Amino acid sequence: MSTPDTGDFKATRVDAGTANLWHVHAGHFKYGSIDETRVNFAGRTREQILAQIDENAPINAPYMKKDGQILTYEDCIKWIKKNC
Repeated sequence: MSTPDTGDFKATRVDAGTANLWHVHAGHFKYGSIDETRVNFAGRTREQILAQIDENAPINAPYMKKDGQILTYEDCIKWIKKNC
């Protein structure tokens, strides 16, 4: 079975990050396939998106421990700040 840590996922094109880690794809930000971390962009301003990500900090914490997790998270935040 695939998990976000195994990287055993079909190829998914993302705007930022990595598909099996933190990523921006199809109008949302989330960690791998973990829906609890998902933040949808539709109908939200950049400030609202970033505020929701900040509110999700306790949910996101388990996915912010390894270097790759941190780097892809930061990449996505930069993308959101520039593009949303």
